[in-house]
Amino acid sequence: KVVHYASVAYKASQRVPVLARLVELGTSSVATLLRCGSGAFVAMGLEKCRRPEKMLKLYEFEGCPYCRKVREAITVLDLDVEVRPCPKETIKAMGQFSDVSRFRKEVAALGGKQSYPFLVDANTGRKMNESEDIIAYLWETYGEGATAPRSYLLGRKFDRMPLMMLPTLFRPCLEHGMLRIPSKPPKEPLELWGCEGSPFVRLVREALCVLELPFVLRNVGHGSVAKRAEFREKYMDKLSLPRKAAGAIQMPFLRDPNTGTELLESADIVKYLYATYQDGEMPQESWLDFCGVKKPAAEAAAAAAANGHTKAD
Repeated sequence: KVVHYASVAYKASQRVPVLARLVELGTSSVATLLRCGSGAFVAMGLEKCRRPEKMLKLYEFEGCPYCRKVREAITVLDLDVEVRPCPKETIKAMGQFSDVSRFRKEVAALGGKQSYPFLVDANTGRKMNESEDIIAYLWETYGEGATAPRSYLLGRKFDRMPLMMLPTLFRPCLEHGMLRIPSKPPKEPLELWGCEGSPFVRLVREALCVLELPFVLRNVGHGSVAKRAEFREKYMDKLSLPRKAAGAIQMPFLRDPNTGTELLESADIVKYLYATYQDGEMPQESWLDFCGVKKPAAEAAAAAAANGHTKAD
């Protein structure tokens, strides 16, 4: 119920034009702070570590705290990964899915459990559930001898319930990476440059997740020297003069090979994703459905009116 009423308050704020963006960025920033900035910096000594020849595949969903832990480790280890989002079809039942779910059936076919995250590493043939097992495997395989940044070590101290759930209280809506929204499948995965610790990148990942859009995540955390240089070489013309002068980059950056679209600003990217790929109405479930509590009729109507994105957007 606490998360439900937090989501009601959040949606109410989104009806006030100036306040809406402030709350959106503020809550995303608090979610990052509650993880001590974990996933913003890469480990030291990675140049001596093994690098995967084939890209890892990660089946996960943004609203899952266990998936968040794995994404943080992937950023810290400076790994690129193909993300196949697996948001819930409904929160009224656990672990259930049908043919409308774009990637959950793949996990079942690969022998994985309907608990997330699920990692596939074609370099070693490993297929794994369980976040702690995945994190240990990634460090042993691609980070042996590297030194984790302090922000990551601090964040790991919060990897226990109920502390892991605190970021969810600040990104409480089901469209914040929890419940699927009908969408058109892209022919090719999209490409997102960013890092787990960025509050701006989080907003884009949430949209990609609920729309079930597969994407290649190019991690460019602070200290990712080679990939940041690659970004500047490819997309220097899109950066502002101060960033060019400082040798900096800007994230998130989305490239959609299906339409040739390239965008930098998180608000523009989210708007583009919904306008291009949403193919149905927003779900009308709420966290009270998860609790098994019946919503009052007036509250249900208000929730329907408060949904932030519709096909008309």
